[in-house]
Amino acid sequence: MRNKLGSLHALLQLFAVVFSKEIAIKNERCKVCHFLTETFEAGMRNTARDHFGGGDTAWEEKNLGKYATSETRLVEVQEGLCKKSTLSNTDGYLSIKELEFKCSALLEEHEELVEDYYYKNQQHNFSKWMCTEQLKLCCPLGHFGKNCDECSGLKQTGSACYGQGQCHGDGSREGSGKCNCNAGYIGHFCSNCDSDYFQVEKTDRKITCEKCHESCTGGCKSIGPLGCNKCRTGWSMDEKLGCVDVDECAIEPAVCTRENEKCVNSEGSYRCACVDGYKRNGADCTLDVEVKFAENNASSGTSESEENNNESASENTKDEL
Repeated sequence: MRNKLGSLHALLQLFAVVFSKEIAIKNERCKVCHFLTETFEAGMRNTARDHFGGGDTAWEEKNLGKYATSETRLVEVQEGLCKKSTLSNTDGYLSIKELEFKCSALLEEHEELVEDYYYKNQQHNFSKWMCTEQLKLCCPLGHFGKNCDECSGLKQTGSACYGQGQCHGDGSREGSGKCNCNAGYIGHFCSNCDSDYFQVEKTDRKITCEKCHESCTGGCKSIGPLGCNKCRTGWSMDEKLGCVDVDECAIEPAVCTRENEKCVNSEGSYRCACVDGYKRNGADCTLDVEVKFAENNASSGTSESEENNNESASENTKDEL
């Protein structure tokens, strides 16, 4: 029975890995599309007034209107499409291998849409127009899936997962829309604190949770050891201070009882260490030969120095006589 449960658990883990990988691969086309539109928008900014700088405002406005949708400008913009060098920062695309190649393939497949936007639809946001409305590779933030449905919690709080989690498939045409809550948050909308966190603030649209002190068990009411409901092993409850560390090294019977061993206390715990000059050898503390040798050398050096000083003092006395 145990083997069957182990196999089932391993299968579920494998399924989870494959599923998440599948989602990541499919979402990649959305990111590639965003890269394409971002390089296009950068090219539009770079060419906005490059050809006009004579100081004649009326002439510039008249001719800039023609240049704004000219074939000449489009060619200049296209030269920088799908090139990382066009952007000042590409950190958001580090996870995509062969980004420029994939972007160029997408551009080649839908080049007529780029031209259609350039000549007829510049009044729209290019990324939304291209990636969400035309190619249907992406969804607006806070939405997911084939029909760009709202993520959990968006309607209730104004932000997906109460702002304390990630909506599965957020911004893509994939996913379930379920919330993967940040550490410390639980619930369908990530709108409650986990068992070892306490609520600092909560409104209709926001919740803030903080982690209980390390000495707490069974939750807490507020920050610090005084807020603990109960104390973990290694701490004891004090009426005024809350959970305080138990010094295991000071209690009887002794916890470190082997020869040449000492107790070292720490917050909520302790450890048994070897006294100076000894080192751990399995469960026992044995003489550290290297330390002993160094001590002997240091002692010998001190003795020789004292002898030299005494001899020097004796010679000086003879000279004076």
